[in-house]
Amino acid sequence: MSCDLSATGPAQIQPVPPEGIVSGGSGYFGGMERLHAVDALRALALLGILSVNIWYFAFPENLVGGGRSAGLSETGSGDDAGAFAAADQWVAFAATAVFEGKSYVIFSFLFGLAFVLQWSSAHRAGVSEVSRSQRRFTGLVVLGLLHGVFLFVGDILLAYAVLGFALLGLRRISTRAALLLAAGLWVVVALALLGLGALTWWLESAPLMDGAAMSPESMESSGLIMASEEARAAYTGSLGSYLAFQLDAYALVAPSMLLVQGPIAFAAFLLGLVLGRLRMLERILAGEIATARLVSVMLPALAVGGGLSVTAAWMVWGGEPGAGGLGAETLSAGLIFLAGPVQATGYVLAALLVMRHRGFSWLVRLLAPAGRMSLSNYLGQSLVLALIFSALGAPLGLGLAGQLSASQVGGVVVVLWLGQLGISHLWLRFFDRGPMEAPLRAWTYAVKPLHVKPAQDHPSA
Repeated sequence: MSCDLSATGPAQIQPVPPEGIVSGGSGYFGGMERLHAVDALRALALLGILSVNIWYFAFPENLVGGGRSAGLSETGSGDDAGAFAAADQWVAFAATAVFEGKSYVIFSFLFGLAFVLQWSSAHRAGVSEVSRSQRRFTGLVVLGLLHGVFLFVGDILLAYAVLGFALLGLRRISTRAALLLAAGLWVVVALALLGLGALTWWLESAPLMDGAAMSPESMESSGLIMASEEARAAYTGSLGSYLAFQLDAYALVAPSMLLVQGPIAFAAFLLGLVLGRLRMLERILAGEIATARLVSVMLPALAVGGGLSVTAAWMVWGGEPGAGGLGAETLSAGLIFLAGPVQATGYVLAALLVMRHRGFSWLVRLLAPAGRMSLSNYLGQSLVLALIFSALGAPLGLGLAGQLSASQVGGVVVVLWLGQLGISHLWLRFFDRGPMEAPLRAWTYAVKPLHVKPAQDHPSA
């Protein structure tokens, strides 16, 4: 999700009425450069999103009810078949503890922040922020549907578009009401998942219940969920079987994206809206807020969120994968949702503290182009992963779903993300916007979709 973020020096920062959307004249975001540090933060969020999404490409049975452990316990060959190598276990553990439930919260927060900037831009141009936003969200609906059906059923763009319409209606919500609503959505979803997990765990261990009947293997044999081998065969088979698998999986996953992840994303939207009005990120980057004050929030957030996430990861990956059953998986998911916003807060503050230091300006220049092209890179990740793991890559001799170990999957993450950093630098040396940002902006603003931009105007130069 690309958005035009702006940066300025301390002398230019002006307060915004906390309950308003924009201020007049050249005040709020008027005549300012882009906040490259926020672009860099978005690039880091893309790494986390890739680190989580790739498991659903590498092990497509996870999309149709197999649980997060599906496939991983089957890695190995020969005498080691069925063994879960220690390195693989650590990779899976790290993906859950470090990235799962955190990266998309950061991405959603920055998307919410973008609303303030876009509405400010509309105000300065003398046009309605409603009509522009409606066109933008309509474009995201189309992109989300295409992405979800043809590439990745865990698409978030459709949910962002639907939630964007809701935020548009609440754009003048008070700061207090926005924060209360955000906190309520977060707590309700996390507690609901924790309660469901506790109930499932109790049922699995209850004397009158057959816990084995709730295992993925039993549900596969009874036809309640698709068997791992069947899912992989459909995903890597013909284009027809691939599309049928995508449609079936999309019908299962899309509702949960809206009903489970959606409320957390909307809570992050609201937080981005509030902090955007207050220009909090600009103030942090300008050094207006003392380091000690930021650290006093960052360290507890990382400690509490990290502790919950490590516990959640241990419940799934600490022993034999899948040994804890469906209850442990659901409890783990609840802990992840509870930890996500807290740990993400620590991540954002840590990143901003680093990036506002002049000694790390090179890091901002390295990461910012990929964040500026975040929509293109998000969709590009799915395209590349689909080519590697699904039937789309069969003509290239790929279609490797279920064939890579967790460590190899981690290697793909590193290579792909570094490749996107390089490609983003190269692209933005010649063009003003990314290949997906340009047409979406053209649709939103009714302007020319893409034009060449001098390289020296971009931080990658």
